[in-house]
Amino acid sequence: MITDGIIMGGGSVLWLATGQQGTTDASAPPPPMASGPGDAPHTATIGADGEPVAGAAEAPPNLLGENFFMILIFVMVAVVGFSMLSQRKEKKRRASMLSAIGKNDTVQTIGGIIGRVIELKPDTAVLETHSNSNTRITVSRQALQQVLESKPSTESTDTEQVAG
Repeated sequence: MITDGIIMGGGSVLWLATGQQGTTDASAPPPPMASGPGDAPHTATIGADGEPVAGAAEAPPNLLGENFFMILIFVMVAVVGFSMLSQRKEKKRRASMLSAIGKNDTVQTIGGIIGRVIELKPDTAVLETHSNSNTRITVSRQALQQVLESKPSTESTDTEQVAG
């Protein structure tokens, strides 16, 4: 008796599917659908008489290679490593720029304010933004983004002339 691709008879069930044939008990679980990692896929085309068909095509080889995920993980680790190195380099460059700022340097803040350094403290800097109106603002040293123009301090040249 054949019903919907299942051949029944004699107390056993014969499951017919594309590429596989077999007899099982009705209480037995179905065969596994995929092979485990590293196992080569087992494909066979079975004819009507139960014998393998000659010249059946085998599964195509994996185009990405066996170790695709290992290569992917290596590339991701390399990208993260290079980004960490560039962040470290940028942090050193910024620290050296902040330590080299002196009086009378023209600087730009993160907010875009441009001014001349009048006074430096360990955590803050006083900037003169407009010399005619004597406008001064106090900003955090961490808010200084770049040095636009570096001039020697006038106080150090005055003391050298007095001493000499």
